[in-house]
Formats: sequence, C-alpha cells, structure tokens
Amino acid sequence: MIICIGREFGSGGHEIGKEVADRLGFTFYDRTLVEEALSRSTIPPEELERADEKKHNPWLHRIWYDAQNEELRGLSANDMLFSIHSQLITELASEDNCVFIGRCADYILQNAGIERISLFIAAPFQDRVKRKMGLLQMNEKSTITLVRKTDKERKAYYDYYTGRSWGKPHNYDFCINSSNYGIQRTAEVLAEKLAQM
Repeated sequence: MIICIGREFGSGGHEIGKEVADRLGFTFYDRTLVEEALSRSTIPPEELERADEKKHNPWLHRIWYDAQNEELRGLSANDMLFSIHSQLITELASEDNCVFIGRCADYILQNAGIERISLFIAAPFQDRVKRKMGLLQMNEKSTITLVRKTDKERKAYYDYYTGRSWGKPHNYDFCINSSNYGIQRTAEVLAEKLAQM
C-alpha cells in the first residue's frame, strides 16, 4: 500500500504521516528524498534544498547545464529536483509499502499507474498559527507570515507541476481536519482505517 499525504503548513501532516507509517510498519519518506536526490545530481546541495517544494521561477533561478544526467541539462534546480523526485518516488513505491509526504507524490504515482491512497491534512488557519507559534517559538505576526508564505509556496508548486488545485477535496481520496481530533488521534484514526483497506 502506498499512501501520499498533502498538508497545510501547521496542520501536523508531517507528524501524522510519520505516526501512520510507524503504526502500519511502512517506510516513511519526506525531506529524505532531497538527500537522496543530492546523490543523483551535481547541483550544489544548497540549491536543491532551496528548490524543494517550490515552483520554478525563471527570473530568480539559474539554469543548470552541468547535470550528470543529460535529460536534466538546461533545467532549473526546481525542475531538476521535481524530475529526480518523480524517478525516486516511482522507484520507491514499486519496492515497498510506504508513506510519502508532499512533493506531488499522489500525482506522480497516478501518472505512473501505481495504485495509491491520497490524503490531505488541513486545519483552521488560527489553529495552525497557534501550533507553529508553540513549536517554533515565534511571535504571532511572524508565524502568520510564515504559515501564509509556506502554504502559498506549496500551492504554487503543486498547481504548477500537476495542473491541479492543491488542497481541493476532489484531488484526494480523503481529507481530514487535524484540529478536530488532534495530531495523535488523527494518526490513530487514519492508521486504523488504512489498515482495514
């Protein structure tokens, strides 16, 4: 079983995904995909880190011609990372039961013809701000700015690479509001339901 999780920033989607993977005994992939991508590219690590889950912007990003893989030459770091992620996600999904966080995994696997379950974790804006304020020890104004910016970047990334609308329920098999049950209980409920499928 392959599970793909999209999430609003501050909804706890990452933690929920990790907990679901642990409960089901599945492999968990998040930013670790960026680390794996580094081994498949000659692009400086800081460039790929900056490009993670961000849409290509031709005015702000340079084009790379020294890529090891000829297919990747002439692409921005963003497009290169998306291409590498697409290969990685497809390979990993073919090997084992796993949970992918973000990175358009639902779309990538659908295009590859690989069966998957896609989830979207959301929460009310103020709940997400409050949660991130506590986790990051930031003031409210800075946290509001960060939540809005991160959601905007994730939406732009998803919409650009998939042609879909990020967070719209018809793009996912299940959507859940993590504020209703809290992070732990949401993970428990999801793991129980997924185990029955």
